[in-house]
Amino acid sequence: MTGSWRIYLLCGLLQGADCNAAVYEALMPDRVTTLTGSCVTVPCSFTLEDGNEEKLNAGCKPFWLKDEINSPISSTILRGSLTEYNCTTTFNNVQDNGSYKFRMECPAEYQLTFSNYPVTIQIKGDPEAPRLTTPKEQVVEGTLVELGCSAPSYCDTHPPTVTWTPALGLSTQLQQNDTMTSTLTFNGSHLHHGNNVSCTAAYFIPSGNKTVTSTRYQLSISYAPRNTSAFGSPCLPASEGGCLNLTCTSHANPAVSEVTWYRIHREHILKIGTESSLSIQLLNTNNLFFCVVRNDIGIETSNIYKIDIQTPPRILPASNCSIIAAWVQCSCDSVGRPSPSLEWWLDGKLVLGSEDMSFSQVNLENATLRSSLTMRAPAGLTALTCHSSNAAGNTSQTLPVLHLDTQPNLTGLTSEKLPWIAAIAVLAAGLLFAAVCAVRAWKMANQTRLGKDALLNKSPPNQGNTQVFFKSEEDVYANIDKRMNTVGPREKPVGAREKDAGLEEGAVGLGEGAVGLGEGAFGPREETVTATGSLALTQRDSEEAAAPAPDRQVADCDVVYTTVNWKKS
Repeated sequence: MTGSWRIYLLCGLLQGADCNAAVYEALMPDRVTTLTGSCVTVPCSFTLEDGNEEKLNAGCKPFWLKDEINSPISSTILRGSLTEYNCTTTFNNVQDNGSYKFRMECPAEYQLTFSNYPVTIQIKGDPEAPRLTTPKEQVVEGTLVELGCSAPSYCDTHPPTVTWTPALGLSTQLQQNDTMTSTLTFNGSHLHHGNNVSCTAAYFIPSGNKTVTSTRYQLSISYAPRNTSAFGSPCLPASEGGCLNLTCTSHANPAVSEVTWYRIHREHILKIGTESSLSIQLLNTNNLFFCVVRNDIGIETSNIYKIDIQTPPRILPASNCSIIAAWVQCSCDSVGRPSPSLEWWLDGKLVLGSEDMSFSQVNLENATLRSSLTMRAPAGLTALTCHSSNAAGNTSQTLPVLHLDTQPNLTGLTSEKLPWIAAIAVLAAGLLFAAVCAVRAWKMANQTRLGKDALLNKSPPNQGNTQVFFKSEEDVYANIDKRMNTVGPREKPVGAREKDAGLEEGAVGLGEGAVGLGEGAFGPREETVTATGSLALTQRDSEEAAAPAPDRQVADCDVVYTTVNWKKS
């Protein structure tokens, strides 16, 4: 009970007394609390009896007496001014509980002890825990969050220091009376959701600081779905027609309320389910999936989950083996998913690398692996085995060894190769025939052409010099004479009937061959003669026939020399 309350009661009991009269008294709290070894400040004021005000001066000194001991204690500091009736005092290094009275001694032996107005100092071993003030409404991500922490201040000269764990933002401190308040502000994020926040008050004590931590507060931040992920677990092996268990996960507050699964099929997106976990059947292609989740705050789409179908290995027809000289060269191609491995086997044993063997492998397109083997051919080798395997299965194929350097010409010829060989033979025969024709045509081109209307005609070997026949305006006649036949009778004699045709076939039968009567033509030819002129035709004659070699018989064909003159009509 304070001194003011005591005066009020005294005036009530002493009716008729002058309660407005000034009396000496001290006004201070009945009880203050502090920590052991800490300090505490006692607010204090006093009044004097009427007529003693002039005794109060700067020479007055304050004292505090503990309990019944009249000796003053020394660990105090006057915070007020006695001339202003302010006796506020700080007690330092308080070690135990006790009751204290204020005493004032002034010059001229004016002394006052306010025995009826003591203050009790109570010692606490540990400070009280700070109190947290949390938001009253749900916090949505992106909005401002404000948290408060209040800690008692036992010693105003050394107030507590308040810190936050974790330090999520900016904090400020404010001391009001015997309380230190700290405020923490930050922008709410999904990263803050679920974090436990607390504040700690640290008190300065000369013998050793003391700290105390508040209770923890778990932050609750509302946010849209985040970190949404789609993944699957296939029924092994992951083959066409097999099952696939899909799972969609997401972080959200409040929790996800809706999940939708989709399959990507070429340029289309197909809805396939609405559960967070889904079981479907695998197709050979288009095994691409994703999920979309939603809550009250927002929506998010997951990643695209892809699963590759597993197929057992298959050895391709292009695989083969052959022997060239003393070396075997083999190539084996295998395709499968996942990409297969390849091994070579000979007589039931795995072929390993050595000085006489070399291996190479190369990855081709579409999960195809090619293995090449080169080795010295052992005696009696007829086949090698190519073995391929992957997670989906395995397969083997025996590759016969072709002896390329010892095969007969027709060995290995298949029905597919024979038409090509026949075509090549026909082409070669055609080229030979064309060459013969070209040679004969070249020989005929050696005939000498004189002018436009006449031909040079060489005489046969036994008929003298060469003659030239020209156009004539005379009446004409035709003579056809057989000059020579060294081979035998012609197959078909030439008669006068051919003059009307103008030797229209352009050839005379010459036993083994015919030479066309024209400009080096080979074969039948027509030569037209106009009514205004004549044409002298000459047949092939060889220089060799004119002067035959002694050891060679001239085997010429029938030679016909003809002059045709036409009369104008």
